[in-house]
Amino acid sequence: MINNPFVLVGDIPAPYFCDREQEIARLIKGMQGGENICLVSARRMGKSKLVKHCSLLPELSDNYYFFYVDLLHTSSLRDFSFAFGRCVFNALQSKGEKFVRQFLSAVHSLTATMTIDPLSNMPQFGLSLNQDAQAEYTFESIFRYLESADKPCIVCFDEFQQIAKYPEKNVEALLRSHIQHMRNARFIFSGSERHLLEEMFNSSSRPFYNSTSYMELAPIPEEKYVDFVCYWFEQYDKHIDKELVQLIYSIAEGNTYVMQRICHELFDELAAGATADRQALTTIVNGIIESETPRYARILSHVPERQQSLLFAIAKEGKVQKIMSGPFLRKYHLMSSSAVQNAIKHLLELDLVTLENKQYTVADIFLRMYINRICEK
Repeated sequence: MINNPFVLVGDIPAPYFCDREQEIARLIKGMQGGENICLVSARRMGKSKLVKHCSLLPELSDNYYFFYVDLLHTSSLRDFSFAFGRCVFNALQSKGEKFVRQFLSAVHSLTATMTIDPLSNMPQFGLSLNQDAQAEYTFESIFRYLESADKPCIVCFDEFQQIAKYPEKNVEALLRSHIQHMRNARFIFSGSERHLLEEMFNSSSRPFYNSTSYMELAPIPEEKYVDFVCYWFEQYDKHIDKELVQLIYSIAEGNTYVMQRICHELFDELAAGATADRQALTTIVNGIIESETPRYARILSHVPERQQSLLFAIAKEGKVQKIMSGPFLRKYHLMSSSAVQNAIKHLLELDLVTLENKQYTVADIFLRMYINRICEK
């Protein structure tokens, strides 16, 4: 048993992974069947945890090499190629020097570096991308290496929609030209900006059109999560009523990370033998918002006034479908519909607002709570 069963950081040990049986079975079956999958959900619904959890199960870990490439903080094709190469390099280090040498021999644009950690006096290995390296050539070399691997490979490109924001205009076509010929690799294209991913994979004019199976990650069913939370509190001689867990689910709107964080901190604060109550829950939620206040204040300080006005209006409303309608503009004293159209475009790009089922909402639930508290003052 671990100190807290509501894990927030790193891989989640199998006993502490809540539900997702159908999604796990779907992903494993897809990979074994040679499919490529587009995995979509709201931010922090558990996509990355799900994919990594599947990669550790024997059905995949015994028969495939797995590479997880996080593209969230990439902003160019060069960034992407380096993130991809670094991911493969890091994964191969645990398999031995032979695999690393083979990879670096195949991908000449990448160079391994060694430094000595001043604290441990142990060598640390890193990777650099040669200054004159062409991203297209780096991709070609990495894909060629994966195609020659002695076991099939699974590559997850997380937050894949980022490539639509790169200054280069040929990224989708370049990737598609390589991926469509791969026989020894399956791909998971995971992302949280639905409107961008649906355009990329559902538009007949885009290179990835009709090239994947589509999989949407919905919230964990309430009854499953309620039972999960109650069970683990009891296992540690702590107690929580189903009604309080249902309230947590409601506050979090089924968002996996928000529920997990509240339960993690509530569990930490509760003494053995004690029972959680509403006052404790209120204290925990207030504490989380207070701890995030400096970060949220910094974020908002960089949002221009018109965009901030729209952001605050959406936060107050909760979910908005017609943000350019007269009633909405008048209710929140917003500028013209054209100004709102321009503002929402930037808020979506900043990932402060998300578009789900034709409704706009503030993506970060704790940020939404913070904004509403500001507005109440």
